[in-house]
Amino acid sequence: MRWVPLCFLLWAVEPPRLTRDLPTAVRVSWVRGEQPVVWVLPRAGDGFAHLAARYCGGAEKAQELAQANPRIPHPMQGIRVRIPWQLLAPDRRAEILQQLFPHDRRVAGGYEHQVVAPWGGEPESWWEVAQWFTGEGSRYAEVRQANPQVPLFPPVGARILIPEALLLPEFRALTVGGQAVEVGTWPLPTPTATPTTPGVSRLTPVPTLTPSPIPSPTGKPPSVAGEAGRPPLQQEKKVEVVPGAPLEYQEGFAIYRLAPGEALYSAVVVRFTGLLHAADVNATALKLAELSGVSDVTAIPVGYPIRIPFDLLLPEYLPAGHPRRREWERERQELASIRRVIRAANLEGIHVILDAGHGGSDTGAIANGVWEATYTYDVMTRLKRVLQRETKATVWLLVRDEALGDHPPDRNILPQRRDQVLLTNPPYPLEDSTVGVHLRWVLANSLVAKLQKRGVTPEQMVFLSIHADSLHPSVRGLMVYVPGRKFRPGEARPPSYLPRVKEVMEVGRWRFSSQFAARSEALSAQVAESLVRSARRFHLPVHPFDPVRPHVIRGGRAWVPAVLRYCGAPTSLLVELVNLNNDEDRKLLLSWQFREKLAHALAAGLAEGFSR
Repeated sequence: MRWVPLCFLLWAVEPPRLTRDLPTAVRVSWVRGEQPVVWVLPRAGDGFAHLAARYCGGAEKAQELAQANPRIPHPMQGIRVRIPWQLLAPDRRAEILQQLFPHDRRVAGGYEHQVVAPWGGEPESWWEVAQWFTGEGSRYAEVRQANPQVPLFPPVGARILIPEALLLPEFRALTVGGQAVEVGTWPLPTPTATPTTPGVSRLTPVPTLTPSPIPSPTGKPPSVAGEAGRPPLQQEKKVEVVPGAPLEYQEGFAIYRLAPGEALYSAVVVRFTGLLHAADVNATALKLAELSGVSDVTAIPVGYPIRIPFDLLLPEYLPAGHPRRREWERERQELASIRRVIRAANLEGIHVILDAGHGGSDTGAIANGVWEATYTYDVMTRLKRVLQRETKATVWLLVRDEALGDHPPDRNILPQRRDQVLLTNPPYPLEDSTVGVHLRWVLANSLVAKLQKRGVTPEQMVFLSIHADSLHPSVRGLMVYVPGRKFRPGEARPPSYLPRVKEVMEVGRWRFSSQFAARSEALSAQVAESLVRSARRFHLPVHPFDPVRPHVIRGGRAWVPAVLRYCGAPTSLLVELVNLNNDEDRKLLLSWQFREKLAHALAAGLAEGFSR
C-alpha cells in the first residue's frame, strides 16, 4: 500500500509559474525555484550589442546574450529575445522587481516589501525575500531579526523591512519615499502606502533561485508569421505523477504506452510498481519486457504497449472497483480524517529526537567510496544546529561521533570514521549493526517515556532518522518513510541479546494499539509531506513518484525499518536524503553547502508540519 499525497501533486506536475507583461513590451517568465527570465522585443535595426547595451549594462555582453538565444542568429522585429536574470544590469533587475511588486517602497532605514504570493498559492518565503533584495538567501536570518513579529509563513499583505545595511546597491540607490531614481526607460508605479506590519518568523522554507532555459512565457517557442522554418526549442520532458495515469486495462493486465524520452525502468517499473532497488527494478523490467514481447529494453519504440500484471501494480493504479484499490481508498479516507491537535509556532514546546543511520563498524550504503554513515551524521549535526539557532525546539541526539562532536566542518569530502557511539547509559560503541538498530528504538522509547513523565504529550515529540539510500541508478531525490499501521506489532520488547544498558532495563514491553498505529501513520505522513514540500521549495531533488511511503519494498517483501516499527513517538520519520547510486545525487551530497541546505529544508519542513 502506497499513496501520492494530493496536497503537492500539482507542484510535482507543474511548478508555479508567473508570466507578466511589463511596460514597453517587456515580458517576465518566472518559475518558482528558478530565476526569472526576461523576454524583450527588439527595435528595428537592433543587434545583440544594442540589446546588451540597453538591458545588460554594456555592449560587451553581446556574446553572452547571443549564447542565451542559440536559436536566434540575430535579433528580429516581432521575435522576443531571452535575457537571463543574471545577465540583466542590476538597475534593470531593480526596476523589474518594483513592477512585479508595486506596493514595495524605499523607506528610511531600508526597503519595505509587501508579501503578494506572486505565483499564486503559498506566499513568498523569507529566503526568497532575502535572495531578491540582499542577493543572498542565507541572509534571511538577519532580515527576520529586523521583523520579529511576522509569522513563520508570512501571509499575503504582510510588510517586511529589509534593513539598509543588507540591501543590494541598486535598491540603496532608490530615493526614500518610494520614488525610483531615474535609471532606465521603464516607468515605475507609485507604491501604495500601507501600514507597516512588524515582524518575521523564526524559520522559513529555503528555495534556491537558479537559471533554467525557458523557451517562452507560454511554454512554446517564440513565433511570429514568417518564421515557420525556425526549429523549435527543446524542452525537458516533464514527468506526470498523478493517480489515474494513462493506463489501459485488459484481463489481469494494465497497458502503458511509452512516451518520448521514457525508459522501461523509470517510467514503468519505478512509477507503477513502486520498486526502487536495482535488483528488483532490473528483474521486473525483464519480466515486463518478456510479457510485452520486447527483446531489447534499451530500444523500445515510442508508443509501444507495455503489459503490467495487476499483481505488480500499486493499488492506486488498479482499475476502479478492484478490491485492492477499494481497500487502499478506504484506508486513505480513514487516515485523512485524523488531524493533529497540537499546533506549535516555530516548534515551541516540540522535542525533536534526531538519529543518523548506521555508524561505527556499519558504514551503511557505499557508492564510489562514499559512506552513508559519514554524510548522514554531518547532516544530522547541521540540522541540530539550525533547529537550536532558529527555532524553539528541544533537540535530542541518539548518536555521537566522538571525534567530530556536534560541530560539522565546512568541508566537501569528509574523512571516513568509525567513531560513532549510541548515547545510551553507558554509551554503546556501534560494533554490531543489528544491536545498533534495536538499541536506537529502545533509546528513543526510553526518552519518550521520560518526557511523558515530565508532562510532555506524545504529540509534542517527533523522531527523525536520517539516511542515504542505495537504489537503482535511474532513481534520485529525497524520500521519506513513515510507519505504515499494518506493519506495527501489538507490542515490542528489547531483544535478549542487547547489552544491559540502563535504557534496556527501563523500556521493557512497549504496547501499540491499533488506534495508535493508525494515528502514528497519519501524523507522520502529515509531517513527511511538509518535509517534501519544503525540499521542493528549497529546489532540492525529490523522488518524483510517491516520495512519502508507509513501507519499503525489497526482494518481494514489504516491511518497515525497526526504528520506525517499534518507535513510541507517534510522529516517526525516516528520511532518505539522496540515492548514492545516482551520480548526480552523490555529487550533491559531497558538497557541504548542499548538506547545509538539506538541514535548513528539513528544519523548515518540521516547523511547517507543526504549524498548520
